[in-house]
Amino acid sequence: MRHSKFLVLASIGLVAALPACSTEEDDPVPAAADNAIRFTAASRLPQGRATSDITTASLDQFFVYGYLASDKSAYMTDVEVNKTGSGLWEYSPVKYWPSGDALNFYAYAPQGMLPQGTTPLDAVHFDNSGTSDFIYAVEPGMTQPAKGSDAQVKFNFRHALARITVMLSSEDSKLEVRVNNATIVGANRTGDFSFPAASTAGEASAESVGTWSNLADKSFNVLFMAQRQSEIITLTPEPVDVDIEGDAAKYFIPQELPFVQGGDYEKEVYLALTCAMYDKATGKKVWPNANTPDINLPNGGLSGEGYIYLSLQGTGFTAWQSGYHYVYNVVINGHPDMSQIEFGNPTVDTFVTVTTQLQP
Repeated sequence: MRHSKFLVLASIGLVAALPACSTEEDDPVPAAADNAIRFTAASRLPQGRATSDITTASLDQFFVYGYLASDKSAYMTDVEVNKTGSGLWEYSPVKYWPSGDALNFYAYAPQGMLPQGTTPLDAVHFDNSGTSDFIYAVEPGMTQPAKGSDAQVKFNFRHALARITVMLSSEDSKLEVRVNNATIVGANRTGDFSFPAASTAGEASAESVGTWSNLADKSFNVLFMAQRQSEIITLTPEPVDVDIEGDAAKYFIPQELPFVQGGDYEKEVYLALTCAMYDKATGKKVWPNANTPDINLPNGGLSGEGYIYLSLQGTGFTAWQSGYHYVYNVVINGHPDMSQIEFGNPTVDTFVTVTTQLQP
């Protein structure tokens, strides 16, 4: 993609994570005749390097609630299910299928995502640190399988949160861009999550995807912050993930992303970058400068940096959705108020030809 001079561009790549298919086909399948309830699970997340992503391969524990379909009374409460070395999923004590009734199953991972005293039948109040994935699954109306191949309750987990990655680069060979802070500002930290009513095993639909409500608590989520000069990121044409240490917030509650001009976290959600720009040939700082508006002016910093505010909206969307990975590719090739003198392609007037005859 070509970018114009002095461009600060945030392009977004989206990777969907709905729905996921089980990869547990090779697990041993016990006989169904003993009436024991057994579980297996699958989960999938977009490609990425974050080790906290929960995938089918990495999922080794989840927690289950089961309710009688007839009266919604509890049959299993926050039962811990673990994957063993043999590929089987085990829990204790073993429960058995009820006679003449069906079960509605709800599952989640990792541990602690449901506050004490809360169940999947409630709107779960969630305080999001941003560092942990949160997955959920629903299988309603389940009865004892009639054959061994169906002996397991097979959960397909969905992701309740959106995942965010910010990549930075600069393509201007004459400009040196140094970034010392990247923060997502104004995102709601808390909200109430409700499990869906329908099974999460099939294609995603309004009935089979969990919902969020009562969002609150605007937050500052620091993705990167240099503590000393040596930690400042100097941008190159090769994009770099600002979450260098891999421990910054990366999972966010799905929410609207209002943006006007940045700088008002009570009303907006935006990406704030603290950076400075230098002319490579002279080493002179060209931004921020005397033309920089007050809203972008530095407030301390390691090298007199200024603030750049970027909308987190993208082409075709104004909100984050659960189960999506939003990759923001931010290309900084300058700033509109740098006011550098540039020269365009020159033109030269053609000679006007005058022909005359001279005689002695």
